[in-house]
Amino acid sequence: MNKHTKKWGSALLAAGILAGVTVVPVSYIEAASTKQLTTSQQPAISIQWNGKTLAIKGIQFNGNTLLPVAALRDSLGIPVSYDTKEAAYTVGSGYNKLYIVVSSSDTYGNVNGISTRSMDVKMIAGKLYIPMSLLKDYLGIDAQWNAAQKTVTLNKSQQNPITIAYQTLPASSNAKVSYKIKYPQISGSQLNPEAQQAINNVLKKHAEGVLAAGKKMMAEGGATTDRPYEFGNDFAIAYNKEGILSVIMQDYSYTGGAHGMTARKGYTFSLADGKLLQLSDVLKANPNYKKFLNADLKKKVDGLQGGEGFDKFKELAADQNFYVTNGGVTIVFDLYEYAPYAYGIPEFTYSFAQLLPQGGKPFAGQTQ
Repeated sequence: MNKHTKKWGSALLAAGILAGVTVVPVSYIEAASTKQLTTSQQPAISIQWNGKTLAIKGIQFNGNTLLPVAALRDSLGIPVSYDTKEAAYTVGSGYNKLYIVVSSSDTYGNVNGISTRSMDVKMIAGKLYIPMSLLKDYLGIDAQWNAAQKTVTLNKSQQNPITIAYQTLPASSNAKVSYKIKYPQISGSQLNPEAQQAINNVLKKHAEGVLAAGKKMMAEGGATTDRPYEFGNDFAIAYNKEGILSVIMQDYSYTGGAHGMTARKGYTFSLADGKLLQLSDVLKANPNYKKFLNADLKKKVDGLQGGEGFDKFKELAADQNFYVTNGGVTIVFDLYEYAPYAYGIPEFTYSFAQLLPQGGKPFAGQTQ
């Protein structure tokens, strides 16, 4: 599946103003949008990297701490490039990459083709900014916000000593169907071989399920060369430290209807033994986490623009879908489960400070 076209449509065409640029200088980053927000009312914040205060500033916008992409490239050494064919910026390297399209009307971002509600990138006063949470959750940078000093402190994250690569399932595409199905596989000299195999098997099995479902739909008929079916997926690493790995798998299918369908699934593992963790394993330090989440989700889910015909929230499922980031736990529901398609995938993020007692640690008894 193309990392940019599934949700962005005409935004890609409007981004062609930078055609011909391969490595993006600051001047291009600062001139990419004709419709821009202003910083006149946005408080400036200081940025520290490895103990050094940077000349360039971040800003506070609608309660979010935003950091300029130019600083990530020039001071942190994070690669920033522009793809003329895809008409999109790429920020970062390795297993997670941030993709950004800037059009004349809006700015769009995703990580490896996955766009969550925490990826609200902005073009403000001619400069491209990303949320601090996106940087620390997906680009390998620890970020701490000091409200009193209005300062963000950045350091390189200490991640698990593992290698993450991706494999592609072999499947024949043709004029009536396209298959682009991949999955992550981990390796590392410090990993228990049985644990490594257990984790890899779960992730591969997920991808095989996507392919099997696609082939079943093709066998049932209906695909045409005018409206070919499409089956694919993307993945992103949401947490990779302290002996824990959390992976987001996102699947896409199009079978000739008004739009495609997207499903998002989180997998969180203990690297020590390969165990697939449940929410109770992550929040073991709080035996009452369900009571809090059920009450809070009841208000939030029932407050969505669902209306008649959509379910009301009752309680967390026994095998509740979730993933973990540095920011906390994100609870995930399905498309159409509680709200119309236009709302997107309902998901709600809670910080560990909200979910655990003071001094309580996530993954109690699970980390290496």
